[in-house]
Amino acid sequence: MDLNSARIEINEVDKEIVSCLEKRFNLALEIGKYKSENNLPIYDEVREKKVIENCIGYLSNKNYARHIENIYKQIMDSSKELQL
Repeated sequence: MDLNSARIEINEVDKEIVSCLEKRFNLALEIGKYKSENNLPIYDEVREKKVIENCIGYLSNKNYARHIENIYKQIMDSSKELQL
């Protein structure tokens, strides 16, 4: 694969990632509304650890585990900001 082809493929993957993140953020807003209506805290440490554990479990290449953990911490931080 040449550089240009790889970049085109990355652009397509980025489109998919953004679409999935947008869907995830929309769901986070729904969850935030539920939590607000039911006087539940936004932050749930146990849930966040489980999300990261699950996502690392989805990896075929476990060498990426640290990177997935970092990315998902940022995603969850952004989701919590949306819920405020």
